[in-house]
Formats: sequence, C-alpha cells, structure tokens
Amino acid sequence: MLSLFEAIDTLDTSESSGFQIFADDVVMQFGPQTVRGIEAVKQIFLTLDGPFITKHVVHKVFQFDRAFMMQGGATLRKKGEPKKASFSAAPLFNLFWLNETGLVSRYVVDFPPDLAKQSGLAG
Repeated sequence: MLSLFEAIDTLDTSESSGFQIFADDVVMQFGPQTVRGIEAVKQIFLTLDGPFITKHVVHKVFQFDRAFMMQGGATLRKKGEPKKASFSAAPLFNLFWLNETGLVSRYVVDFPPDLAKQSGLAG
C-alpha cells in the first residue's frame, strides 16, 4: 500500500512501481468515477495528480479477511504555486479488496465532497 502511494506521488506507473499490487482487471471507484483495468487506473492517477505535487500519508490500516481499509490523507499543491498554496485532502479513505491470488481486484477511494471542488476535480 505504501509503495502504491509513493508511485502515485511520483507519478511512476512503471511495471515495478506500486501499481503492481493491482490485478489487470481491477475495478476502481474514485469518488463518482468508475474505471476498469490497470491501464485506466494508471491513467486516472496521471490525469488527476499530474498537475499537483502530492504527498500521501497513511494514518491507520484495518484488515478484515481479504479487505483492507486505509485512513489517511494527502497534501496537494498545484505545480508552480508556492508552498503556502498547499491544501489537505483529509480524511481520505481507501478500500482494497484482494482476489484469491493476493492482487487488488476492487479499489475504492473517497474523500470530503468539498475537496473535489478545491482541487479542480469538479465544477
């Protein structure tokens, strides 16, 4: 999980990055958006996080059988803006469901509704 957040923060979608935790046919729900397949998951993070300098933080992780829930946050700042322009995406919740081979087959990300507007993800 930590390697995934590092990969998102650095926009590293290579084969050896933290994205390797996902099954090829993963389904991700990111707020109101649903994407299917590992390449679509990578693309959504490149699109959403590309304009930002992002740092994810994990506060707590809970495991129930093959499901994991992460509570944490992220600090974001649009590239080219001063550090004082940073804003927090907290609380941030991530749910991971592992398939029988131990890869993430379902991934849900949710965050406070006002964050989408602040980050430019919603109108």
